[in-house]
This record gives sequence, structure tokens and C-alpha cells, in this order.
Amino acid sequence: MKYENATTSAALRDANLFLFLWLLVDVLSFAFLYFKNGNPFASFYQCCKLQFLIVLLAMILHSLFQFFRMTFHSSREARRWYSTSNALSWVAFFSGVLLSSFVSTMGFPERAITAQIAGTKLVVGSTKASSLIDAGFSFTGKSAESKITNKRNDPFYYGEYLEITRDGKSYGFMSVTPTWKDEDALKNCTITYYEIPGDCEPLSEVRFNRVGLTELSLSDFQTRKITDIFSLKPANYKEIQNESYYVLTMQTKDHAFWKNYSLYAYFDTNGVVFYYGIRAQQSIWE
Repeated sequence: MKYENATTSAALRDANLFLFLWLLVDVLSFAFLYFKNGNPFASFYQCCKLQFLIVLLAMILHSLFQFFRMTFHSSREARRWYSTSNALSWVAFFSGVLLSSFVSTMGFPERAITAQIAGTKLVVGSTKASSLIDAGFSFTGKSAESKITNKRNDPFYYGEYLEITRDGKSYGFMSVTPTWKDEDALKNCTITYYEIPGDCEPLSEVRFNRVGLTELSLSDFQTRKITDIFSLKPANYKEIQNESYYVLTMQTKDHAFWKNYSLYAYFDTNGVVFYYGIRAQQSIWE
């Protein structure tokens, strides 16, 4: 097969045809996946993972179109194969392979799980301790200028694990972590974990993703998915459901590039909540 090096309007139309077919296959793939699972984020994530197959299908459709055009049109222009279209299609294919490999290895960014503590918004993995201090909270035994050290000796609890209080009431415990270094003032640290025991008096003032924790019971976790309980639509997630503990992990791939988020609900043998927790994980803190 001989390709013609040309930059004519016909070559441009042929290249645009391939781009149109690529877009069409992407849209149809997304529509099919969305119809199947009803989750736009998961559908987009799957399209990214399958991008090399989507580009390959577009290449096949483009070749079929060229074949039928050469079969049913006798003009000389209709029988030309353009090197520009061929180069474009292979660049798209290798780009699709790279995108698929990256997403399959590094995962996909997820929206963080939020908490509302007595009306104060907390985004675990992003909110600074200073935001809570400004809202009237304090960390037991620490001031805003206290030095916090991340010893990097625990894959889950980064920095220091401190109790958080306001007006003499305990609102649970938090891991406060220096964001880009091993040591920093408390006010500059990021909240990477939040845990509130079930017997905390102000449990009724705490909400996860706008869901009141006192409104939940063990039966909710036994009969419903965690994603449904908290109205979450993650692209890539895993749920662990046991008799006494329930864990949702969002972004299950390597967390070097994107943060992993986890939500925990632990119950005792009597079905009474032991604690609820939210965690963010990223390699920069390990």
C-alpha cells in the first residue's frame, strides 16, 4: 500500500474523518457505560482505561470507510491513501496506549469525602489545622505554633495523632501532618485522618458527606452499599463489608499521584458503633 504525501483539502477531510470517528466511538462508549452503571465518573474512567481499544476501533472504521470508498468510487481521488491520516491515526493509537497505561497504573482523581463538624467543613487530605483553630477548635496539648513531626513510620497514621476539642467537648481525634516536609507548625499541617468514637457526646453534630452519623445504624451498612449511604459516586472504589467493620476505599490504585480516600465504620459485638473515620493517603506523607 502506497501512501501519498499531500496537504490538500482531500487529505484534510480524510484526517478530519478519522478524528470524527474517534470522537464518535468515545461518545458511544461513554453512553453505553453510563447506561450500564449510571455513574458518569466511572464511565469516564473506563473510557480512559479502554482508550487504546477505542482508538483501534476508530482506525478499523476509518479503514473500512476507505475500503468502501475505493470500491464504489472510481475517481482517482477516492483511491488515494494519505500519509497524514495514517500518521495521525498511529499518533492517536500510541497516545491511547499511554493514557490507558497511566490510568490503569496511577488510577483516577476522586472527589474527597467531606465532614461537617459542628457546622465547620473538613476535607480530609486538604483542610489545614488553621481552619479548625480559626473555627474555635483546639488540639489537646498543642498550640497553633507547636511543632508537629512526621516520623514516617506508619503507612496510615501520618504526623501526630491528636484529640480535637471545642467548648470542653471532645470531637474525636485527628492525624495532623506536615504537608511538604517532615516538621512544621501545627497551623500549617494538613488533616489526613479524622476519627470520632461512637460514645462521643457531640456525635450528633458530626456529618459525613452531609449524612448525620447518629442517623445511621448497623443495619444500614448490612443492607446498603456505603456509596449509597453517603451518596458517593466514585470512579474506582472497593468496599469491605464484614460483621463488625465496613470500609470504603476510593481510588484503589497507587497513591503516588492521586490521593486515596477511605471511610470506616466499626461496630462492637452488640451492633453499637465503635467509631467512624475518614482517611486520606498519599505517598508524599509516607
